[in-house]
Amino acid sequence: MSARLKWTSLAVIALVFGALALRALEAPPAAHFAAPRSGAADASSKPLYKSQLLPNSSAQVHSATAVELADGRLRAFWYGGTREGAPDVAIYTSAYSPKEDTWSPERAVMTRELAQRQLHRHVRKLGNPVAGRDPAGRIWLFFVSVSVGGWAGSAINATVSSDEGATWSPPRRLITSPFLNISTLVKGPLLRLADGTLALPVYHEMLGKFGELLRLDGEGRVIGKTRLSWGKSSLQPVVVPRSETEAVAFMRYSGDPPARVLMSRTRDAGVHWSEPLKTALPNPNAAVGGVLLEGGPLVLAFNNAEENRESLSLAVSSDFGDSWRVARTLESEAQLPRAPVAEYSYPWIMQDRAGDVHVLYTWGRSRIKHAVFNRAWLEGGG
Repeated sequence: MSARLKWTSLAVIALVFGALALRALEAPPAAHFAAPRSGAADASSKPLYKSQLLPNSSAQVHSATAVELADGRLRAFWYGGTREGAPDVAIYTSAYSPKEDTWSPERAVMTRELAQRQLHRHVRKLGNPVAGRDPAGRIWLFFVSVSVGGWAGSAINATVSSDEGATWSPPRRLITSPFLNISTLVKGPLLRLADGTLALPVYHEMLGKFGELLRLDGEGRVIGKTRLSWGKSSLQPVVVPRSETEAVAFMRYSGDPPARVLMSRTRDAGVHWSEPLKTALPNPNAAVGGVLLEGGPLVLAFNNAEENRESLSLAVSSDFGDSWRVARTLESEAQLPRAPVAEYSYPWIMQDRAGDVHVLYTWGRSRIKHAVFNRAWLEGGG
């Protein structure tokens, strides 16, 4: 056999096996969403709202995420360093005590050097973290790393804690594609599926901008994925289930005007998703956060402008995304105190077991801010 024919045969074999692997990964998830918590809305509570800045020592911080701990505290994560993409960027954590209304001192969970040593590969920079809990009670922390190039060359890594975030396993790189395994990033919350597996919303930035939903087994291995969108203008999906089969996905929009938050729906547990359509809510090419409150409305945290991140608002929908009302403004240039840089962005929104709602977001690129409120405060706004 000639050398040319030999290499051609090997290339064909590689393409065939690659296509089979890709087809297996893209098989739709077979599990339903875990049923959301249900309960009656508490309309009798006194309105509650309070906020504070988290402790940090970095010049710039961004992209907060959080998970509720077994004792009712909150553990937050974010990345910080000299600037976004700098070699000194690390993933930090702090814990919030509702009883004392205080955050613990920050500590680094993952540095570039540690990631490089434990992943056994060159790591140029770290990016977005996402935290979530699995059915076994463990906390998973997913984070972005880049070995070569910019964010389009990203990969997702996972580390897990069995002691509420005190210690962590060595990180492992997720295999999201049989070809190069790059250009996959994370921002939206982790979802539980009814069969005990997990679903992780991800997005891509190379040769297009689109969202996917990865299905992970109990050890965090990718066992399937479905497309949430196509093209070059949708990214950073946030998936919010209403039942075991129905969910909405919100996405950041990076296309032509008018700039609006994108939304897609599924009614068959994520096997098929509708074409993403523009909502009435503006989006200045920025991340959003969404949550379905127990016994109440769907809430979206978003930048209420088309061209800047100078305001951060909360919109509510009583019909699961068909219509929206802007209920509250968390930040604007008319409110004090103002951040040194007029940017309030990348909101993470969640509801704890007690019913309080928490929003963590980037405040002026120099701090992470935490706002906590209840349904009475949210629905008392105009």
